[in-house]
Amino acid sequence: MGKDQNPYKVAYEREKQARLKAEEILEAKSRELFLKNQKLQESYETLQKQQAIMLKNEKLATLGTLSAGITHEINNPLAFVKSNIESLYKYHTSYARLIEFIKDQVKLLPADARELFQQTLKEEDIDYIQEDLPDLMADTKDGLCRVRDIVMNLRSFARTQYTDRCKANLIEGIESTLQLLHGELKNSVELSLNLQPTPSIICNPNELNQVFLNLIINAKHATEGVKKPMISIASASNEDTITITIADNGCGMNEEALTKIFVPFYTTKPVGKGTGLGLAIAYGIVQDHKGEIKVASKEGQGTSFNICLPIN
Repeated sequence: MGKDQNPYKVAYEREKQARLKAEEILEAKSRELFLKNQKLQESYETLQKQQAIMLKNEKLATLGTLSAGITHEINNPLAFVKSNIESLYKYHTSYARLIEFIKDQVKLLPADARELFQQTLKEEDIDYIQEDLPDLMADTKDGLCRVRDIVMNLRSFARTQYTDRCKANLIEGIESTLQLLHGELKNSVELSLNLQPTPSIICNPNELNQVFLNLIINAKHATEGVKKPMISIASASNEDTITITIADNGCGMNEEALTKIFVPFYTTKPVGKGTGLGLAIAYGIVQDHKGEIKVASKEGQGTSFNICLPIN
């Protein structure tokens, strides 16, 4: 060290260099930590997507298994009940002709026999039975046709090849889903349909029917307690996109709920009334079809879901 060098200055320079070196090391470590955190966030998001897909597949598989079992168990007795009703209708025609023939011939009987016959007709209310029986059988046949339609719609959900895609019309899928939910919706909510024709697209119709099913059931639950509950379903399309809108005038959601509704197991329903999987499944299915699902909601005014799916 030269005589003209100040030892304090030398120490200061040494300390400054050490501090700069430490800052460089700290900056490098901070950058490394940031990159690792970014990768961790990406891994977490990937894990969330995989979890949603697993939940969707499990839900669809369970639904398919249950639907397949139900349709099989219902179809067999339904077939012979329907056949028996048709036979009974033919038997009634013969029975009615016989009653009319007897009424026509009873005048040939002795007076006491005619009186006993008329008394029996009155006691057994044969005239009312003759009048009511055709209506009863017609109502029964109509009910069986409804059950048949329900079974056919359930069968569309029961296909095991959930990865299969084919050309399908979304309007037919919505109508099929509404038929399936007829018992759930009738007498409890007004349904407003504005289903404009849309082109057929390559898709998995079973999965998209599941989306419609989940959204309509959610809308129905949201309108409970509303004076005039209403669910509106509309469709529109342009050259590139088909848009399906499902809206209700129910309780609506706040901003916090809107940010979480597609998160698996999140639900705004009371304990025991929701699994929190319905919208997560719907979101995953729409994403898998390269589409987009948007939601708009205001507390006390209702909620609207827009499903946008590419045509090509």
